Amino acid sequence: METSDHISDKKIVEQIIATGDMELFHILYDRYVDKVYRKCLLLTKDKEVSKDLTHDILIKVFLNLSKLKKITNFSLWVHSITYNHCIDYLRRKNKIKHEDYDEALFENITEEEIEREQQELKELRLSELEVVFEQLNQEERLILLMRYKDGLSIKAIAKAFGVGESAVKMRLKRSRDHLAALLTKINSQA
Repeated sequence: METSDHISDKKIVEQIIATGDMELFHILYDRYVDKVYRKCLLLTKDKEVSKDLTHDILIKVFLNLSKLKKITNFSLWVHSITYNHCIDYLRRKNKIKHEDYDEALFENITEEEIEREQQELKELRLSELEVVFEQLNQEERLILLMRYKDGLSIKAIAKAFGVGESAVKMRLKRSRDHLAALLTKINSQA
């Protein structure tokens, strides 16, 4: 008999959908509560808010389990809900600024160019990056994490932010440029 630690997320979700046994959800809860909390804390920088958001997100996951028709990647689905919920929270609290960007300038940026810049970003020394990363604003941190840490596509990020793909490309470029400028400043002081 398999222990709950060895049962895949997919199998648990399938069992919940097939049997309606919502008691199985506690297994998923235990697996994801810390991950969701850490992601919320990283985005909001507020422990109490992150606890509340984590609770809300896991309730949302629970309530929407039955809507899952094809379970391909439960973890990615939870990640997506977490990002979307945090973005919505930050927007409501006016912690993410929405400026009128000139999206046309960024419509022709290719995935290859973005991937090249991503590789350059990965080559930076991690310790410097962590120190400087905290100096970025929340939207910059969020979009860079979504793209480079979690590997979300431009399309997925655009959907999460509720903007066009060219706006995401532009925001990524500005965020990378700001990060690079901060790193250059730190390196020149060393």
